[in-house]
Amino acid sequence: MNFISGQITKDGTLLLIESNLQELDFFQRPVPKSNWTIQVIKGKSVETVELKNVPLIPTGVDLFSDGTLLIVQGRCLKDGKYIERNARRYNPNGQLIEAFTLGDGIEHVQIDDNDTIWVSYFDEGVFGNFGWEQPMGSEGLIAYKINGDKLWGAGSYGIIDCYALNVVSSKQVYFYYYDDSFLVQLNEMKETIRYRIEGDTIHQFIFDKTGLIGQIDMDSIIRFRIKNRTITPKEKIQLTDENGKPIIGHVFMRGTFLYAYGKDGIYKRDCEEVHLK
Repeated sequence: MNFISGQITKDGTLLLIESNLQELDFFQRPVPKSNWTIQVIKGKSVETVELKNVPLIPTGVDLFSDGTLLIVQGRCLKDGKYIERNARRYNPNGQLIEAFTLGDGIEHVQIDDNDTIWVSYFDEGVFGNFGWEQPMGSEGLIAYKINGDKLWGAGSYGIIDCYALNVVSSKQVYFYYYDDSFLVQLNEMKETIRYRIEGDTIHQFIFDKTGLIGQIDMDSIIRFRIKNRTITPKEKIQLTDENGKPIIGHVFMRGTFLYAYGKDGIYKRDCEEVHLK
């Protein structure tokens, strides 16, 4: 099986999307129906959900509070009146419950404790492409109900590209966006704090006792210092296993959880939560 993508849920469970496909074409239409495997890793337990004949290429995955599964395809075609339904909800047995549309140009998808779906969009999802003249993601960050109905949008921020999203809970939703380079915390969809981030673009991040840890590319994880509502790079971090050997592979961050998916195993760290001031 080939690794496609992954996500940490709000409670620290790791989800991995796997497939037998060797190549993925995100723009081929219609999307060929394929089988996908979702590995649900919680502690030492690993459960497998098999999804059969799915007309999507899932790039995002998360869990609702009732154990049902959301998969989302990042690219979404609009062709005249036809609009692709690029989000699908399944039960743990792999049976489809419903399908709906979350728009094109999706960067991140995360579900909070109220089963609100938070979706961030990159520039093509904000300004329109792939048939969208009035894109669903024009506000850069949107909150949706469990059935895909819109609840809230971040239209007042002027988001061009929402690079990073960290949904800890409904009271702690963090997003980082361009072109202002601000990291914003929302509590119940209202801004509570805002920081300016200096340095390279962060694509995912977590908080620990000393500040912020962010990933700026596949191989670079940086520790940042927080002072006077400004977040600045401090030092590069090398992830190592129990023997001090560098871990090379995919890294996932959310809440206070960090996973490293290396060739020799999956490593997890739970950083103690901090309250920013």
